[in-house]
Amino acid sequence: MRVALTKLAVFLALALPWLPAVHAHMLNMTEIQISAEAKTDATVTVQIDLGQSGLITPVSYWDAVRNSKPALESGDLYRALAALESGIKVVLDGRPRKLELRDYHASAISLEAIENPLTPQMAEVRFALMGAKPTSDSTISISLDDSLDVPWPCLVRVDSFAALPTSRLLTSGTRSSGDINLDDRRVMSGNGFMVSAVLRLQAWLPSLTWLVVGIQHIIPRGFDHIVFILGLFFLSTKLSSLLLQVTAFTLAHSATLGLTILGYIAVPTHFVEPLIAASILYVAIDNLYSRQVVKWRLLVVTGFGLLHGLGFASALSELALPEGSTLSALLFFNLGVEIGQITVLLMAYLVFGSLQRWPLYRQRVAEPASLTIAGFGLYWLIKRLAY
Repeated sequence: MRVALTKLAVFLALALPWLPAVHAHMLNMTEIQISAEAKTDATVTVQIDLGQSGLITPVSYWDAVRNSKPALESGDLYRALAALESGIKVVLDGRPRKLELRDYHASAISLEAIENPLTPQMAEVRFALMGAKPTSDSTISISLDDSLDVPWPCLVRVDSFAALPTSRLLTSGTRSSGDINLDDRRVMSGNGFMVSAVLRLQAWLPSLTWLVVGIQHIIPRGFDHIVFILGLFFLSTKLSSLLLQVTAFTLAHSATLGLTILGYIAVPTHFVEPLIAASILYVAIDNLYSRQVVKWRLLVVTGFGLLHGLGFASALSELALPEGSTLSALLFFNLGVEIGQITVLLMAYLVFGSLQRWPLYRQRVAEPASLTIAGFGLYWLIKRLAY
C-alpha cells in the first residue's frame, strides 16, 4: 500500500505541472469554419482567442472590449482583424480568393481572464469569401501566413456539399490544409486520426476546463488551502483519522460551494477570508495541544470546510460560468479541487510518511511544522483584517 501511494504521489507531482499547459493549448485553439454550400455565399468564420494571439495585446483588447469601441475606432483591434483578413489564404479551384470583413463579436469578462489561457475569451470574426461560387466539383485549400500568430493548433472545418463536414488540423509547423474536395464524402483524411482526437476532446473541453481550474485553485494558487490540508495531516498518524477529517472537510466545502454558486446563500468575501486564515491558525495550535483526532475536532473541521467552500465560491464567481451547464462546471471544478487536495496529501505522505513511526516524529517534525503553519495563519489573519 505504501509503495502504491508513493508511486501515485510521484506520478501526480510530475504530471500535474504539465496538465494546465497542455490543456490550455487545446482549450483556446483557433477554429476556422468555411461555409461553402450550394445556396449561400461562401463565408469564413474565425473563432480566436485574440488576447492570447500575437495580433493584439491583452490590455489593448480589454480596452477595446470594455469601451465597446467599433473596430475602426480602436486602432489595435482594427489592425488585428486586418491581419486576420490578410493572413488567412483561401484558394478555390486554383485561384486565390480575397477575404472581406463582414462583422465580429468580441467580449471578455476581465483583463485577468484575457491574460489567462485557461479562461479563453473567444472572439468571433466573420468574413465573406469574395468572388467565390463553389460547386460540388470545386476544391478549396486554406493556409495561414507565417507572419500570422494565432493560438495553436488551428482546426479548419469545411461545410460544403458533402454529407458531413471535412476537417483538417493545422499547426505552427503545418500551416496548410491541402486541397479539400467539396463533394468528398469522407469526413477526414490526411491527419484524420489527430482531427478525430481533437474533435472528441472538444466535446469534453468545457468540463475539462473547470477540472483544471479547480486543480489550479489548489496547486499552485491556493497556498492557504494547501497549508490547511497540511495542518490536518500533521496531527493524523493514522490513515483512518486523516480520511475522516478530509471527508468531513470535503463534504462541507462542497455544500457551501454549491449553495453559493447557485445563489442560495451569499457571504461577503471580506468576512470569509479572515475566517479562513483563523481556521488555519486554529488547526495548527490544536495540533500542538492534541495527541489524537477526537470527535469534536471533526465537527470543527466540518465547520471550517463550510468556510473554505465560501472561499472557493468567491474564486469561482470571478469566472464566467457557462450558461446552461453551471452544474457541470461546478461539479468538475469541485472534482479538480479534490484532485489538488489529494495530491497535497500524497506528497506530504511521500515526504513524511516514513517518519511517522519515529518516536520523535511529533517533537521533531509535527510540532515544528504546526508552528510554521500557525505562523502563516497568524500572518494571513492580520493581513486580511487590516485590508
